[in-house]
Parts: sequence; C-alpha cells; structure tokens
Amino acid sequence: MGIVLGFFNPELSEFQKKKLIHEFHLFFDLNKDGNLEWKDMELARQKICDWSGWKLGCEKYTKTHELFRTIWRRLQDEGDENNDGKITIGEWLKMWTSFNEQSIKDAKKTDPLPADRKLPDWLESYVEYKFNLYDRTGDGKIDAEEFEYVLADFGIPAKDARKAFLLFSGNNTRKVDLAYFRELSTDYYRSDDPGALGNFITGKLDFAT
Repeated sequence: MGIVLGFFNPELSEFQKKKLIHEFHLFFDLNKDGNLEWKDMELARQKICDWSGWKLGCEKYTKTHELFRTIWRRLQDEGDENNDGKITIGEWLKMWTSFNEQSIKDAKKTDPLPADRKLPDWLESYVEYKFNLYDRTGDGKIDAEEFEYVLADFGIPAKDARKAFLLFSGNNTRKVDLAYFRELSTDYYRSDDPGALGNFITGKLDFAT
C-alpha cells in the first residue's frame, strides 16, 4: 500500500501481506487448520478468560463472550465472501484490500485521521482485547515480562519477544498503554513502512522471509 500522487494505493504490498498472514496464523487461526472460524474465536475468548480467572457467569466473562461474538459477526460480514462460515487466507487478504478501497472512497478532508490510519470497527475492539491479553496484571500498561510471557504461549522465542518490546518501547522509555498500543497496532495493520515500530508487536523481528 504505497503512496500514489497524494493517495495511498489500496493494493497490499508484499510486506503488508506477510504481516497480515503472520497475524492470521499466530493470533486468529488458533486451531491451525488454515481457516478462521467461530471455534477459533472461542479458543481466543477462553484463553483470556482462563488467564484472567474469569469464570462462567461473571460480568467480565459475559462481556468477553459478547465481544468475540461481535468481532466474529463483523469479520464474517466483511471477510467470508462465500458465506461458508470460514475465512481463508485469500478471503482475509481480500478483506483488507476491500477495506483500503472503502477507506479511500469514504475519505474526507475534514476527517481527523487519514485513510491509511483508520482501522475497521471490529479491529478497534480486537486491539483492545489484545492489549488486555498482554496486560496480565491489569495495571493499564504492558511491560517486557508480560509481553514475553504471553508470546511464549504462541511459540515466540523469549529473546525475540524481549528485543521486539525494547524496539517499540524505545528501550523502556515509552509507556506502552492502550493509546500507544493502538498507534502501534495501526502501524502493524496499515503501514507499508518496514521501519515502523508497530511491526514488532507480534514479537516477529523480520518479515523478509
């Protein structure tokens, strides 16, 4: 998604595709069957509830269930092209290209954010979930130990997670609160800049391969 005559190109670059495919496999397709389905959302919901100690019937458990139901409905609306209850890698990438195209179409000069910094509504909710997943102590910020601990459960080596955290936190000089995590997430999902700090929020250090 490069800049073309003052506008961004809605087509995904190879770099962006690699980031989005990595995200799909690491955080969305949790049962590793190559597709995104409701059962993957259920696994993600159960993971954060188990880690947080939220039991069936408590308010946070119920709210988390509702959140993932909403995310999945929006994902189906935007990504499940053939309505088979599954989102494939091809549909996932096409969904992002379609979002880029719609962002350009809807862009207005008075918009507070440029078209290439907007996120889909479902992703705004997902980013907040992901922040809470990393913020194990619930103190409103993510530290290196929390980041490393969570990503270890997703198979990311500890040394990679720690180095990634130091990169986007400026060697621990920048507090990683929800507002900053949103900025980093926007970099990850929308930016075509290999040097953007948000590229490291999944613990992966290199998308060249």
